[in-house]
Amino acid sequence: MALRTQSVAAELIRLLYRQVPAVLAANLINSNLVVAALWQSHDQRVLVAWASAVLALTLMRVGLWTQYRFRPATDDADPARTARWGRYYTIGSTLSGLMWGASAVLFVQAGDPISLLLISFVLGGMGAGAVTALSNNLPAFYLYLLTSLLPLEGHLLVMGDRVHLAIAGMAAVYVVGLVVIGRNFNATLIRALTLNEENTQLLTNMEQQVRVRTSDLQASNALLTDARAEAEQANQAKSRFLAAASHDLRQPLQSMFLFASALHSHVSSKTGIDALVRIERGLDVLKGMLDSLLDVSRLDVNVIQTELTVFSLGSMLDDVSVSYRRIAASKGIELRCGPLSNALVCSDQGLLGRMVRNLVENAIRYTEKGRITLSTRLSGGCVHVEVKDTGIGIAPDQLGRIFEEFHQVGNPERDKARGLGLGLAIVQRLSSILGHRVDVQSTLGEGSIFSIQVPMVEGATTESPPPAAAAAPVDTGRLVLVIDDDPMVLLALGAVFEGWGYQVSMANSEDEALVRVRSSKVPNLMVADYRLREGKVGSDAIKGVRAACGVSIPSIILTGETGHECEVYAEELGAMVLHKPVTPNQLSYALERLLGKEGAC
Repeated sequence: MALRTQSVAAELIRLLYRQVPAVLAANLINSNLVVAALWQSHDQRVLVAWASAVLALTLMRVGLWTQYRFRPATDDADPARTARWGRYYTIGSTLSGLMWGASAVLFVQAGDPISLLLISFVLGGMGAGAVTALSNNLPAFYLYLLTSLLPLEGHLLVMGDRVHLAIAGMAAVYVVGLVVIGRNFNATLIRALTLNEENTQLLTNMEQQVRVRTSDLQASNALLTDARAEAEQANQAKSRFLAAASHDLRQPLQSMFLFASALHSHVSSKTGIDALVRIERGLDVLKGMLDSLLDVSRLDVNVIQTELTVFSLGSMLDDVSVSYRRIAASKGIELRCGPLSNALVCSDQGLLGRMVRNLVENAIRYTEKGRITLSTRLSGGCVHVEVKDTGIGIAPDQLGRIFEEFHQVGNPERDKARGLGLGLAIVQRLSSILGHRVDVQSTLGEGSIFSIQVPMVEGATTESPPPAAAAAPVDTGRLVLVIDDDPMVLLALGAVFEGWGYQVSMANSEDEALVRVRSSKVPNLMVADYRLREGKVGSDAIKGVRAACGVSIPSIILTGETGHECEVYAEELGAMVLHKPVTPNQLSYALERLLGKEGAC
């Protein structure tokens, strides 16, 4: 989309340079991780030389960023100078792409799947990050993708065997997907900035008319109100984009989660396993950041609507506990349940569940040893859901700020493994929407207790039995039908299910799924993406396959949508809904509950 004004062009360049610290930090961290992972298996002199080159380029780009910060204010009004700053940045990102492209040539060795796995995931992840970091300057975005990923593509083609050619094909599809998403992101951002400028100008004009035409004050006030509303809508354009683009943003991350899980059975060396674990931890951090950003964007644009129902609180808390028990155990923390009341409460089950999950995630981040306890307490006609941890605690002077966006306790270095500081802010906003009071008690160095007060519905209560831990799927030999229009996600899901011992049938549409079931046995399970091509949805595909087979096949719907539409259709079908990106642990737990509920097929 062509730029309309100099101010829009200058704003795009400002956004580009604003992300420089995060981009350069990612370059340094990833280069050090690559060197550490390959230190024992590759020429150490080559590793040091390559890492030194990355460091030198990073320092040069820091200098460029510093110069830009202290540029004359007149630069933003001069098209030639604005274009020059854009070219400088493009040169820096291109050189960075060359450095990372060189890593594929230097470190990917024939017969060494570990080096291929490591470099492919690093380059793929940084390519995905370039969508938000560089796509507001398309030349820099295209050149970075070309210089960083083309050498890997060529290296795979030169190897020439079937596996490497297949990987090269998947990499090409991934690059095309990044280009499409980047172009859409660029066009949306330009539209948002242009609309914001137009509305700002409109607001100025309306205010002038109000001052001049005092005799028509009522009409002028109405126009001014409309103009201000339009200007505010323009300021929220970026948040709307994040909320609306949730599906597209989650797709690459979803495929990376699944491929990483599928690779476990193919990696046997300690170095490879360690590298794969690091990749999965990085993906977990990225998933948490994306979930938080999209939740905040939905709250910013007021697209969240409550659906109050009466439900059993104990069952929901049991689900949360089981979902996070493995994550806590990976840090050496015990996540356990105290007494869980089966009291009937009135709330929005999805939003209340999000509040509890955020509190549990927050407790896991800030607890290094000990335990986290999820329990309930009855008082004054309400159920108090409590999350207690033995973590770092909160100082008294910080208690009033912990619910602010981006505020984090005990994280001055902004360690991204501890999230973005949005979890408690989301809890506070959802608390206001639902009318559920949130309280906190904490002692520095000893831990914290967060409590959500939920109104109870009159009725009998019983104590729920201790929750059972979720087990990974076993070799069932069952047939699963997977429906998804994204080739990367489809292949990844197929690889995960095959690794779990399932027979897999894959389709990219309802029509293809019907062809598959007519030529084979009835599937025991269906997994379908909600948003398919040509405006079709996965719930209709499930309905069509069930009708063709004459059996109510247990089904799971995967969705990146933020609205309630998918949940409504899924409830009608008796299907489970999982929100992307779905981790293998979450999928494993969903399969156990679904097949246990429906019985063996």
